[in-house]
Amino acid sequence: MIQQHLVLDSPSLLALSGNRQVSALIHQAFLDGDTRLWAPVLAILEADREHPGTAEHVGQLDVIHTIDLDYAAVLAVARLCRKGVPAGVAAAVQAVRNLPDWGADALVATIEPKAYEGLGVGVLDLDR
Repeated sequence: MIQQHLVLDSPSLLALSGNRQVSALIHQAFLDGDTRLWAPVLAILEADREHPGTAEHVGQLDVIHTIDLDYAAVLAVARLCRKGVPAGVAAAVQAVRNLPDWGADALVATIEPKAYEGLGVGVLDLDR
C-alpha cells in the first residue's frame, strides 16, 4: 500500500471554509486510507491568527494529523522566515523535507504554489 502524504500550509488551512479543491482533498482523505493529511502546528497557529476559530475547525477534522516542531525544526523554520518566507509556509517546507520515515515522498498541498518556488519541495496546486 502506497500512501500519499500531503502537508497543508496556512493558506490552505484558511481555505478550508470555502475552497472546493481543499474541501475535496479533505473528503478524499476521509474516504481513502491511502491519503494522509498533515498540518504543522505553526501553520495552524498562523491561520488561526488571521481567522480566529481555524484551530478549532482543524482539530475537529480527524483526517488532519498535526506535526510538532522540535528545536531543530524551529531553527530551520526561523532561517527560512529570515529570508522572507511566511512562518506557515516555512513550517510546511520543514515538514516535507524532514519526515523521510513516511516511506513516500510528501508534497505541500497549497492554494499558493508560487510561495514555494525555489524552496526545493514538491507542491500539489489546489488552486487549479
